[in-house]
Amino acid sequence: TTRPDTLYGATFFVVAPDADLAAELVDEEHREAFEAYLEQTKSASEIERQSTERPKTGVFTGRYAINPVNGAQLPIWVADYVLADYGTGAIMAVPAHDQRDLEFAQTFGIPVQVVIDTGEADPNVSGVATAGDGTYVNSAILDGLPDKASGIAAMNAKLEADGTGRATVTYRLRDWLLSRQRFWGCPIPIIHCPDCGEVPVPEDQLPVTLPEMRGADLAPKGTSPLASEAARAWREVSCPSCGGPAERDTDTMDTFVDSSWYYFRYCSPNDENAAFDVEATKRWAPVDQYVGGIEHAILHLLYSRFFTKVLFDAGLIDFTEPFTKLMNQGQVTNGGKAMS
Repeated sequence: TTRPDTLYGATFFVVAPDADLAAELVDEEHREAFEAYLEQTKSASEIERQSTERPKTGVFTGRYAINPVNGAQLPIWVADYVLADYGTGAIMAVPAHDQRDLEFAQTFGIPVQVVIDTGEADPNVSGVATAGDGTYVNSAILDGLPDKASGIAAMNAKLEADGTGRATVTYRLRDWLLSRQRFWGCPIPIIHCPDCGEVPVPEDQLPVTLPEMRGADLAPKGTSPLASEAARAWREVSCPSCGGPAERDTDTMDTFVDSSWYYFRYCSPNDENAAFDVEATKRWAPVDQYVGGIEHAILHLLYSRFFTKVLFDAGLIDFTEPFTKLMNQGQVTNGGKAMS
């Protein structure tokens, strides 16, 4: 968990249906229902499983986990809103302070225990989880502590002293799906030849620029607009290796590719011979202050750190972190959901 400070509010435990642990835990009485639910889960995409609009579903495993702070038996459920590749594929559920956990608890009649007093309405009454900071209540040694930082520190110390847990740092960095079927974005500089295979565009032909397209031709239709008839003249080229007929790659790169390094480009924006001037970047970078939403911590901040460390290893910059300071400007929420 990222919130050990809320352990006293954990009232159930959830395992992703496609995690190995789920099949290991479910007892014989509930196995048939579990296997049917697992098949149902396989037909849903990850985006669908994470949707806040879907009703919560799940299957009881017939088993219980022991809460390490109070010895309470927490029923172990299998539910598709937990992903197998996120952490261990298993979470402690604190429904008072997590909206998805709360919706699940309300669906299956599981108790909701408030452990942080944020000054907002009781989730048992409002149906809205309170995710903000506040004073700890119903939490034994944490009662009265004023904020998350002090709560987490105190709980980590207790768990380590009791020998039931320890603090660690983990990063949620998944494989990056870099290409997408869109017109806008950086073209992928690869030419596909039936005889030579994938051939890089020669350096003297870089950068590859997008063709002039407009209107309905830009709409995705299951494939990239660059694969359409409107882009044929741009797409069909000669192979740089054998000279035979070939085609450009029609996917474009994720926009994160740009935003993961463009702060280096700002140091020498008019340089026509290189991505950035090395000496100018060493003078001006790293960035002094980054202002962004907390959602950037999942993808953009990790990708930009990856780019920075690769460029450091290549000897092009002399620092390993892209941003010196980070300020999250917060989120606007409405009915428990974050607005874009």
